Amino acid sequence: MPQFFINKENIQEDKILITNLSDINHITNVLRNRKKDRLILSGPENFVYEAEIVSIKPDLIEAQIIDSYFSDKRLKISITLAQSIIKSQKQDFIIQKATELGVRTIFPFISKNTVVKFDSEKDKLFKIQRWQKIVYESAKQCKRGDLAEIKPISIFDEVVNLENFDLKIMCSEKEAAVSIKQFLSKNKVAENANILLVIGPEGGWSDKEIDKFTEKSFASVTLGKLIYRAETAATVAISHIIYEYEL
Repeated sequence: MPQFFINKENIQEDKILITNLSDINHITNVLRNRKKDRLILSGPENFVYEAEIVSIKPDLIEAQIIDSYFSDKRLKISITLAQSIIKSQKQDFIIQKATELGVRTIFPFISKNTVVKFDSEKDKLFKIQRWQKIVYESAKQCKRGDLAEIKPISIFDEVVNLENFDLKIMCSEKEAAVSIKQFLSKNKVAENANILLVIGPEGGWSDKEIDKFTEKSFASVTLGKLIYRAETAATVAISHIIYEYEL
């Protein structure tokens, strides 16, 4: 059964009001749901509601709550992905797969070799809104209990100065000493650990950027002997972290 997300203000005692026009269109025109059909709705703090449709209007669906429960469909660890923005469809792919893999927070940022350029703050806002939509649709598809958070587009210095993480990992094709597999196996973390993973742009990191990562105590790792595209590197690195700390 398809899953939709709601905010706290959508919940009124024993009823849920669906006001998202895209969701209303999906429910009524794509799924062709009618009165008495049931919906699965994910709310705040990973609570999931099973609700029966009571009424349908063009801008509002009212549903009666039948049951509710806490969803455990989330990683035990918290992964934050900081991704130097890459070209449009490839960036969309990263957002989609990071959401499906359970990443909690995504920091899109601009580094020295970032190819993508933004004409204005409005252009940046448009991108964020697009990525938020991708997060929403991806979370529905994999039935996550929560939504990944997309942070505003930032710059390199803001990312390198991020704090309050148990591990800070930077993937680099220039570093040949330690693989991510070796690093993770030697650095065990608690069940609720916060991990920051940083992936570079198509053009890779500059030497100055690598030096800054070292100064800020980031672990510099490789993903193996092969050189991956940026979008592949992100999914491979996240998968390594999940394999080491979740399974």
